[in-house]
Amino acid sequence: MKRHALAGIVGISVIAVVAMAVLAAGPRPVQYTWKAVILPASANLEAATFNDSDEFANVSVFIREYMSGGIKQYAPVFILEMLGPTLVGMKDMVVSGGGYDPSLVACGFPDCQNPILPEALPTCWQTFLNGPKIGYQRVTFMHEGARFPTKETADFAGMVSGEQRVMRLYLRIQGQDAMGPCDQCDTLNYHQVEGDAHGDSADGSGLDIYLTRINENTWNVVVDTNFDRRTYETWPTSFNWNDDKLWESYCECVSEKVGKRSIQTKSIQKSSWVRANLGYQMQFTRTSK
Repeated sequence: MKRHALAGIVGISVIAVVAMAVLAAGPRPVQYTWKAVILPASANLEAATFNDSDEFANVSVFIREYMSGGIKQYAPVFILEMLGPTLVGMKDMVVSGGGYDPSLVACGFPDCQNPILPEALPTCWQTFLNGPKIGYQRVTFMHEGARFPTKETADFAGMVSGEQRVMRLYLRIQGQDAMGPCDQCDTLNYHQVEGDAHGDSADGSGLDIYLTRINENTWNVVVDTNFDRRTYETWPTSFNWNDDKLWESYCECVSEKVGKRSIQTKSIQKSSWVRANLGYQMQFTRTSK
């Protein structure tokens, strides 16, 4: 009898401990699914809807953590990534001006791998940006806000309706895996487009990339940038992190003999850059699971 009584007491104690642990942990945070809608008012993107459950699209919204010098910072991030070239509906982009490195391959896009003259550069870029991205792997629109000292202050869920926050745009049109093995590189074709743009306009007139809260579950990202905050006007010897950029890049590998072995050294080449306006409105909506 004592053995059974002791077992019963132990069982009750275990249940009590588990119950106290659950109570101490508090309620589980609400989990959400996300949808991204490119609105019809977008000047340079075709209207479309993407869910994070779609096979050929990723919709991600989260708070990113940074660590520098032992100090943590946090930034809100809203991402739409399309994993199929037919999903990318870029349109009506006008390219004006730019520059290139004559020692490298510029405008290495499909159907545009001919030697480039300065006057042909904008046309080549414009044709690619507004055309189908056949053979390309993915297109990513990442919007990241300013960094905050705490996760709570960075949290977009704490914004009030109508509030605006400055964002920064990172655009990637990936044709080759520049960080992958050498067989992923193509010197002449499927070059990548990389765009970085700050949300505070170059002329100081206001915000040209920003996040607005629409209601409890919906946020809008508005982009209207010329990629024009830069410290260079001709072809730069190097790009500065603080510059806005719309550039072309590719990877190439060179074989070298090291003793009896042959090794390949890979380098990333940035061969041309242009000026262009990119404008769109992207709405992110969450639904609790």
